Amino acid sequence: MNKKITHYIYVLFFIFFSSDFIAQKINLKITSKSNIDNLILEEVDFKKTHNNTTSINSEVNKVSNYLKNIGYFTNTIDSIITIKNKQIAYFSLNEKTKNARIRINNNINLLQTKYKIENKIISIPIKKIKALLLEISNSLEKQGRSFSKVQLKNIYIKDKILFGETEILSSEKRNINKLIVKGYKEFPNSYLKNHFNLKLNSVFNQKKIKDISNSTKSIQFIKEIKPPEILFTKDSTILYLYLKKIQNNSFDGIISFTSKENGKVVFNGNINLKLHNILNTGEKFELFWNSIGGERQEFKILTEIPYIFNSTITPEISFSIYKQDSTFLNTNFNSKIKYSITRKLKIGLSYNTETSSELEQPNYINNINNFTNNFIGFQLSYTKPKFDLFYNNKFSLEINPSIGKRKSKNNTSNQYKLRATTSYIFDINYRNSIYIKNDTGLLNSDTYLNNELFRIGGANSIRGYNEQSIFTKSYTFFNLEYRFLTTEKSYLYSITDIGKIKENNNKLLSFGLGYKFINNSSFFNIGAAISKDQTDQILLKNTKIIIDWSIYF
Repeated sequence: MNKKITHYIYVLFFIFFSSDFIAQKINLKITSKSNIDNLILEEVDFKKTHNNTTSINSEVNKVSNYLKNIGYFTNTIDSIITIKNKQIAYFSLNEKTKNARIRINNNINLLQTKYKIENKIISIPIKKIKALLLEISNSLEKQGRSFSKVQLKNIYIKDKILFGETEILSSEKRNINKLIVKGYKEFPNSYLKNHFNLKLNSVFNQKKIKDISNSTKSIQFIKEIKPPEILFTKDSTILYLYLKKIQNNSFDGIISFTSKENGKVVFNGNINLKLHNILNTGEKFELFWNSIGGERQEFKILTEIPYIFNSTITPEISFSIYKQDSTFLNTNFNSKIKYSITRKLKIGLSYNTETSSELEQPNYINNINNFTNNFIGFQLSYTKPKFDLFYNNKFSLEINPSIGKRKSKNNTSNQYKLRATTSYIFDINYRNSIYIKNDTGLLNSDTYLNNELFRIGGANSIRGYNEQSIFTKSYTFFNLEYRFLTTEKSYLYSITDIGKIKENNNKLLSFGLGYKFINNSSFFNIGAAISKDQTDQILLKNTKIIIDWSIYF
């Protein structure tokens, strides 16, 4: 019995000792018997610790290939010596080759014009050979020949110059023969064609696959389950997309009511309803209502149908009614037809008409009068998504110049209008960023009516001022925010808004703090901003609270 126990102890000890020995690391050293060669080898970065000799040999070959890339084409591995847990590889670098003359036997059109080609021969530094072959390979890949191979043949060295010829083993051109969407079968075909730029029998390449994943992140009503996959058969190429539909409808609203002295009920509050992709066409429908007692009321509806009739055309129509206390009522109709040049760049035409009616007797003191105007304009927009959970844009630009006429009592005026908005996010590091936005508006006319002017102020323009409380014919303002990402779904931000309006050359200033976060299916934005009053004083009574709570469904 004791002998058996002793035997098992020996076996366990042997296994433990053997596994410890096997797991022992091997250190690699690279050197040369030449002091001059050692100066070069000391600059080579390589993996020094390995688990086995196979890994050692692979790393030594990588070093040899690297040396060839920098000009030591005739370098040799003289020997590899083992000393305990260390292996020493001895190299001889031999003579360095600095330049190369490469003959391009065919397909010169695969190269960019930056190379100087004489009689199908390119003269380049040795270190650029790898980039040359990679460029040819990438050009073939863009053509759909993803499995092509590019290499040098007939290599020889003469007078410290490397000579060689390109050998291109071109593969069969691959086209996308079939598209299959998994997970969201009702995904609109118009997006496949116009947003992803995917068409049957279009050229397949790896860049297109990467673009699909990035493009998916910019569509708010879908989520990529996993990256696209390709199935290659003998005579076809099938592309699989794995998408999931996301409910992107939102509602934000609060309503209260009070009674006037005459017994009438006055509603206060706001409603902001956004319906997105409920018909599986990517369409948008938005409804907005805001009422601040008897001061002002606004009602607006908007609809947009992206890529209508499976084309690159996106129409947008909006209608709004604005009432300013008991002085005037404006109705506005706005239509846009946008054409997508790329996913990021769009151009379009706009048509806008507005009618204003006085609610009291003519008010010449406040310069309010009945009018009707019509504007035709051009629109350009460019957006570069940031691909975060808040759907921020890294960069955005929108410009809308327009010309038109305003008709009022006994007067017709030619007018010019400009609206421009641009924003950018400077990323300092993962958690810290700076957001800057500029909004500019200009109305040029012979005469002006107060009820046709721009209305700015509030949470979406100059924070710290009442909503649409500032009337002006010309303005520009900057929103500056320093953002600190507390978690992936929340960030703190500072508020610094600086603006200028034409009237009396007034300057506007406000500052404050805010916090945005996402919680399950809700989006919260809480902030406070304080503005400077007309006496250039900053008073706490001028503080405005910003609360935005949107529920997604």
